Amino acid sequence: MTNARRARARGLASEVGRTFPGSDVALWAAGATYFGIVGLVPLALASLWAVGRIVGGEALTNAMDAAIVGLPGGHGTPQALRTLTSTALGMSWIQALVVLFPASLYGEGLRRAFLQLSEARDRLTGWRGRAGLLGVAAVAPFLVLAVLAVAPTVGPLYAAGGWSLVLGIVIAFHVVFATVSLALVALFRFVAPGKLGWRALLIGGFASGSVLAGFLQGFVLFLAIPVEWSAPFGGLPIVGAVTALGLWLYLLHLLVLAGYRATVVIDAALSRGHRA
Repeated sequence: MTNARRARARGLASEVGRTFPGSDVALWAAGATYFGIVGLVPLALASLWAVGRIVGGEALTNAMDAAIVGLPGGHGTPQALRTLTSTALGMSWIQALVVLFPASLYGEGLRRAFLQLSEARDRLTGWRGRAGLLGVAAVAPFLVLAVLAVAPTVGPLYAAGGWSLVLGIVIAFHVVFATVSLALVALFRFVAPGKLGWRALLIGGFASGSVLAGFLQGFVLFLAIPVEWSAPFGGLPIVGAVTALGLWLYLLHLLVLAGYRATVVIDAALSRGHRA
């Protein structure tokens, strides 16, 4: 990296830190997390339903089983994924359309959070966020399909341990990096307010995606920790699971909001460069 590029990167990082509104970001991330708890499961159901229609129910079930092989067995994760898949495959066209309504609420929560980190002005924020999320939902099945396509390769590598596990982590990281980055580009473009340039979207989306890909790999390690999530809540398993997943989603949304703010700063810097 040349000195000029290093200086530019340091300048962008400094600008993000200087303009990042740290006082209420925790509140905005918590709000996005609430909408995520409401909307992510319906979004996953709609995506898996679409994947099942594309490749067939048996192929989807086999791919999900292959992915589950590499996951820790604690905290009911395998059974939850199998239930999610079977429920999605059992939905009718009407049910698939119905679940899109609660799924779209996630777009509203994200847009409201993004709005606090942008200079853009917005009207009909909730409806625009919901409409934008439906656009992202149209491409989500293909991203899920890409992840599941490598599951028969990655799952056994995770289960084998040793150097096979290392290879599995490398493959999984790159696949998740690509899919999550594309999802972030879509979110920043269609759900967030304003119009960011494509160059900034690609830089910011893929840079943020690299961080989130590592974070998601860490979630697999989190599942492997032999600690009962229900222990702080008197042994109530549902309360413990919802709380643990809510905390994980909260941290994820903090990273997403930081990535969006960095993308906004990159877009402003590129715009100044074009005017100069």
